[in-house]
Amino acid sequence: MTTPPTHAQQIAATIRPAMLNGLQDAELHGPVGTQRINEWADWIAEAVAQTIVQPITAERDAFADRVDTLSHIAKRHKDAYADATRDLQQLEGRIAELEAELRALRENPEQG
Repeated sequence: MTTPPTHAQQIAATIRPAMLNGLQDAELHGPVGTQRINEWADWIAEAVAQTIVQPITAERDAFADRVDTLSHIAKRHKDAYADATRDLQQLEGRIAELEAELRALRENPEQG
């Protein structure tokens, strides 16, 4: 089983061929060299962004979406629990009322 390449190896594999072809015999001194070096630095930054940053950003966004979904579900469950607790309290109160009424009827059957 082959080990997947590291991030550094992926970046190097992306950059190396272009660097070798593009900088072979290139003038790197003076204003022309400065421009050439700046262009390569921009290209390297873009390669790193596409190789590393974009996948991490996509993973982060997907994780944030999952967290949002789970937060929404948790809030719904919390609200449902509060509703169920409120209903339980009302039902327990009603049971107590009915039990008191039943006791009263049993104690005084002629009032029923």
